[in-house]
Amino acid sequence: MYISYRNYHGGINNLVVVESSGVVTTSLKDKETAIRTHKRKLKRIKAKQKGTKQA
Repeated sequence: MYISYRNYHGGINNLVVVESSGVVTTSLKDKETAIRTHKRKLKRIKAKQKGTKQA
């Protein structure tokens, strides 16, 4: 998991970007939120590839 910070709408390092396995997730709030959202996104993608639907 690669975590970086980028500038968004004139701010300085206010966008957290998490990248792994070709999947990119962003958050304007904080690093923990970005990581949590990224893990959720990876889980959803994995379930979709398996062919099961997650509610």
